[in-house]
Amino acid sequence: MTNALKFDLTKVTPIADPSTDTGEISFFADALGQDGRPFVLMVEDPPNKTRERHYHHGDVLYVYIKGEHHIEGEATYRAGDLRWTRAGHVYGPETTGPDGGAWWVISYSDPTPVDCPIDSDEEEARQQAMPHSFDMPHFGQPYDWQAIDTEIKTIGGVILDGFLKSTEAESLNKEIDQYLETNHKAGNPKSGSARYDLFLGHKTIRLHGLISKVPATINLIGNPSLVEWATRMLKGKASSVLLNAGELIQIQPGEPPQFAHRDTDSWPLPIDADPVIVNAIVALDDFTSENGATKIAPSSWNWEPKRQPTADEYSQAIMNKGDALLFRGDLIHGGGGNKSNSRRRALSISYCAGWLRPVENSFLNLSMETVRELPEQLQSLLGYSAYDGSDKNGGLIGLYENGDPGKALEQNR
Repeated sequence: MTNALKFDLTKVTPIADPSTDTGEISFFADALGQDGRPFVLMVEDPPNKTRERHYHHGDVLYVYIKGEHHIEGEATYRAGDLRWTRAGHVYGPETTGPDGGAWWVISYSDPTPVDCPIDSDEEEARQQAMPHSFDMPHFGQPYDWQAIDTEIKTIGGVILDGFLKSTEAESLNKEIDQYLETNHKAGNPKSGSARYDLFLGHKTIRLHGLISKVPATINLIGNPSLVEWATRMLKGKASSVLLNAGELIQIQPGEPPQFAHRDTDSWPLPIDADPVIVNAIVALDDFTSENGATKIAPSSWNWEPKRQPTADEYSQAIMNKGDALLFRGDLIHGGGGNKSNSRRRALSISYCAGWLRPVENSFLNLSMETVRELPEQLQSLLGYSAYDGSDKNGGLIGLYENGDPGKALEQNR
């Protein structure tokens, strides 16, 4: 896989602009969106050339190198300027200056312009340009878990419609509201790493230790259907599972899109057909393209490690409150940008192989007094049980006094 390219204009032959028949475009055969690379091309228009209103399917960055380029209602760009435009944003007409103009175009989606009549609706154009969840399978109750497992093993994710009853969602929201009202600074990123805090989002509220802060999450984290699903999904790598993290993720207005990532980035492990972590994102608000619905790249678990999705390879998990997105943690995904005026709240419950160190340190986030009152299965998910890898020619991990760590809950009363 190529990790760096030089774009040398002396080694390409420009062609006439196919969309207007005037002006020239220089294409680069190594940068046409293949193998995770961007589209890179150079456009040169003659003097006083006008392009009509249009939009693009993906975000586009322009680097101006010659002349000037006037975009009605926006600005005049000259050599040395940079311009970025969002997918689906309708703009124009645009006209070059008396000496013409030239600019580089860089995009992770096909940058071919889509003409838009003067009376067109920009929101409609954006919806056409933005990826949707049409390729994300939906399942209604009663859930066909065999079919769900198959889809997640291959595509990587599904949406369960109506996973929570409306009363369950309201109970969770009420307890979260009560906690946040009395803990105004809770959930701000403070990992100690500036880079990781940027990844978490400075306008996103995140809470761990949910069992003690939001007791209604006990039934969700230990939900038998979720735990059994996680156990089935991870059985190729592990004989039991742990809670990797139970997290409130509340994306506030103005938060930009999260960096695309795999949750397996936390560990230096290879990715293959059997995942080591699975996630359930349960919507406590409606998920829309405007308020930051999660973006995932279907089937990306089996891509080459350094390949990144193009804009049109993402699918957004558009969901109603109470729906749940289930997916492999080795799938490329990220929270969407919140361009609305309201929050986007969800609970993210992830389970990992029982021999992995979880992201959330439940031994410190939850007191022994709290854990003692939990069902035994949930105690086990939190790490108060040994991992037995003998059926995979392994050993026991997580022992307490060379035995069952659950005994610590009894001995330290």
